[in-house]
Amino acid sequence: MLPRCQLHPISIKLMRQGHPWVTLDAFSRRFPKEAKFVVGQDDRRMDIGVLLHDPNHKVVRGRLWSLTRPWDEKMFWNEVEQRLATARHVRLEIPSFKVRENRYWVFGEADNLPGLMLLQLGEHFIVQFYALCWREMFKELKPKLMKYFPEIKEEKLWIQTRSEDGSGQKPPTLWSGEAKIENFVVDEDGFKIIARLGEAYDYGVYSDMASVRYGLKNDLKDKKKVLNLYSYTGAFSLQALHLGADSVVSVDLSGKYLGWLDENIAKNNFKGEHRSLKMPVEEALKLLKSEGHQFDVIISDPPSASSDGNKRTSALKAYENQWQDLQDLLAPKGWLLSFLNTHTVSAAKFEAHLKSLPGNRLKISKRVGLKDDCPTFKGFQEGNYLKGCMWV
Repeated sequence: MLPRCQLHPISIKLMRQGHPWVTLDAFSRRFPKEAKFVVGQDDRRMDIGVLLHDPNHKVVRGRLWSLTRPWDEKMFWNEVEQRLATARHVRLEIPSFKVRENRYWVFGEADNLPGLMLLQLGEHFIVQFYALCWREMFKELKPKLMKYFPEIKEEKLWIQTRSEDGSGQKPPTLWSGEAKIENFVVDEDGFKIIARLGEAYDYGVYSDMASVRYGLKNDLKDKKKVLNLYSYTGAFSLQALHLGADSVVSVDLSGKYLGWLDENIAKNNFKGEHRSLKMPVEEALKLLKSEGHQFDVIISDPPSASSDGNKRTSALKAYENQWQDLQDLLAPKGWLLSFLNTHTVSAAKFEAHLKSLPGNRLKISKRVGLKDDCPTFKGFQEGNYLKGCMWV
């Protein structure tokens, strides 16, 4: 018999609205530490659902696994296989999935495999553990992954813990334990990006944005002047050059990432010109205005909180400080794409905030967000962290 544990009333309310997590509180703290699964109950001892127990996670102690009644632990691995098979089938039906080598085969809660991700970068596959309990089950999980994803090669299989266990951010490691750093080229819909595994926590490309870029192809095609703010290693810059931009300006504070962007450009055969500006975005906007530039496309994807070396600023505050300059740099008939990367602010609040900024003269023409291999679902706001608006 699985242990039955009463849940906090707020957890019960959220789960009935579709939220799949039970976070750490006075109720979940009492879950039996050794239990792999617990049955969550309400105050009347009625079963709510079976939870995958994660006793060492600092925030999320339980993730909804099943609403089936009755449920037995012997069902677990069969259900894992069924869900892996479904995830594969769904991905193979996605058009954008077929034209890029950076893609998610499994996206956690959205594939009913809570806290588990499977990412492909070229020939390399990374199993990402957002729920620490999967890490403990990897011996049983690995053959099932290789059964349903025969593209995986053992010598190119990596594991990475990307969750709050107090150990800090660490780079992915080969599942075999061999210490190794890999540098290789990944193709995304016709342009090349260098990925690096084993060196740092990040690896040079945000694959959850790949389907977003694919959806913007027609909007970006043949746009002559493009400005990419908070560019990181420059995926949007590369895409714009690939689609025929005459010139692209990329702005970032990190010399490391701008150098990585230069390496990425060298791996491609672009005709357009590229310029990097290593400085705070607000300074770059002032500089570009003083030089008389206007851009057909401006892309702004700030981190949820960033620093210019002197002060720390939230993304919303950054937009407040930059909005007038962004409008001034936008050419007639141009468009601005503003992103926000946090689940703590809803898309509606984000849009309303930007619309209300003093001097705003832009209107939303399109909304973008996670999709395709990175699906979202109602009730799970943490999984719907990316929101974007196209302004004209």
